[in-house]
Amino acid sequence: MYTSIWKETLNLISLEVSYQEYNTWLSQIHYLSSDDKSITVAVPSKLIKDIITERYLKLINDKINNLVGKKIKLIISVNSSVSSKITSIPGTKGNKITKKINPRQSMFNPKYIFDKFVVGGSNDLAAAAAKKIAENPGKYWNPFFVYGGVGLGKTHLLHAIGQTIIDMFLEMKILYITGESFINDYITSIQKGTMNSFRIKYRKADLLLIDDVHSIQGKEGTMEELFHTFNTLYAAKKQMVFTSDRPPKELKKLEDRLRSRFEWGLTADIQPPNFEMRESILRQKIQEEKYTVPEKVIRFIAENFTWNIRELESALYKLFAYHDLVHEELNIDLAKRALKDMISIKSIEDISIDLIQKKVANAFNISFSDMKSKKRTKNIALPRQIAMYIVRNFTDYSTTEIGNEFGGKDHSTVIHAVTKIGNKYENDEMFKSRVDRIIKEIKQNL
Repeated sequence: MYTSIWKETLNLISLEVSYQEYNTWLSQIHYLSSDDKSITVAVPSKLIKDIITERYLKLINDKINNLVGKKIKLIISVNSSVSSKITSIPGTKGNKITKKINPRQSMFNPKYIFDKFVVGGSNDLAAAAAKKIAENPGKYWNPFFVYGGVGLGKTHLLHAIGQTIIDMFLEMKILYITGESFINDYITSIQKGTMNSFRIKYRKADLLLIDDVHSIQGKEGTMEELFHTFNTLYAAKKQMVFTSDRPPKELKKLEDRLRSRFEWGLTADIQPPNFEMRESILRQKIQEEKYTVPEKVIRFIAENFTWNIRELESALYKLFAYHDLVHEELNIDLAKRALKDMISIKSIEDISIDLIQKKVANAFNISFSDMKSKKRTKNIALPRQIAMYIVRNFTDYSTTEIGNEFGGKDHSTVIHAVTKIGNKYENDEMFKSRVDRIIKEIKQNL
């Protein structure tokens, strides 16, 4: 009974993970059946089941429960016979593709192309420059630095550049990576003694695309390697494109010499879409999904989801899932019912880390400075972990940025805290009530 819910779940997840992750792991999940309390899926091997359970189960459960409005159990079985099936990528509406994909193309999400990027006053410079660079890499602005908030289309442009160049320049060596992955790659190369291979890999690229480059701030060794990689590629007239959540001048923990190089080429920002642009984005998605949505409903979503494109798409997919579930006419009343929870909590996205730290500190009778200290006593460690959990779940800050605001903690420490508190929140009703009270207080301060 939850076939459409599962489809919309995959749609939402595809917005939050890289195409490479989706294609490698999540595309191998096959829907089998469902009832009122559970959804049963199958994967081709125990390895894939273990990886999905460890890395993606919470994300999948969160999306399903949010769409349905109650807890639904996901049952994952192992069935080797499903490995031969053809998978369908969300958003392609039955345009099925096999898992055998060109290695260069597997880096990119096929939905993220220029034709599907809605252009408006908030992103026209970034879009025009990206297209020009894709058609003539290394000949115009180098580097190209795009910045803006989460979910505004930076990654879309990065993928569109990469896919255009793949089609037009068959021999070009293309590297696409996130800032955090670049850090991990660097650390691994040190541990394994393969720094020479690391340098060759990046410095022989014809096109280097780094998403969320702000993640490397404060990482001295990583910044040093990127600095020298930049110099090598720039001298060879090889194109570089970077995205960040803020302009180079505001990356305070970035080395000055690297910051200045980021500013050598063209810097373009992407702002939140205006009302007309939000309507255009919704209409494009509706056409892709082949639904009929009244104008009043489109306006309702465009008026209430203004923060970024990702939340706009999430609202639309939730509406589709709710419509398919209750089998009612898709009208304004249905939209209000389906999206009421999302509308009520979305304003919390504007809160600051300081506000969260202060509210949690007050709730546990510790000082605000303790939140940012390196103390590890139990009476401080637990509130600090709760604050990290709230920040991670209700703001757009990355784990690296969160760690910086909590006494310079490593991003892996933040991930551990978020996972630990998330599990306790799900399984301990008294603990959940206490955290919910803190969240309620935070909302009241908005």
